[in-house]
Amino acid sequence: MNRFWSAASKVLGSVFLCGGGVVSIALSLSILALQPPVWAVTLLLILLVFFGLTPSAIGGLLLYTSSKASRHAVRDRFFQLLHVQQGRISLLDFSRATRLEPEIARRHLDLWAREYDANFEVSDAGEIYYVFSNEAIPLPGSQPFEVVRQVVREVWRSR
Repeated sequence: MNRFWSAASKVLGSVFLCGGGVVSIALSLSILALQPPVWAVTLLLILLVFFGLTPSAIGGLLLYTSSKASRHAVRDRFFQLLHVQQGRISLLDFSRATRLEPEIARRHLDLWAREYDANFEVSDAGEIYYVFSNEAIPLPGSQPFEVVRQVVREVWRSR
């Protein structure tokens, strides 16, 4: 269900951002090119705010929160897998668990390996395992809506 909402949020955010952008450009060009009377400029500016800038801002916010939520989902899945497999994760296991392409999954694991000072092991079959120390990694809390709270907090701070 989360994948559905993530995809819907990306599509809706893209539509709002593109639609609001097109309306904003069209209204801005009409104000600049036509040089309408003052009452028409006022009307066009009101339309610009409500039908151009506001949908663009909503679309950008939807895309930002969707991106942030997917990054947090990958991170949470990493910590779950880390706990289940007792600190020993292979690239293939992580790629399957997160449904990421192996190259992207490797980048995530390499980043966390540097961050948490992981070791590497190679199996007899040639598969590389990332070995993390369970004591060095603080497991994040699994509170509902934590991602939404963090995104709202970050957006509020950036104002």
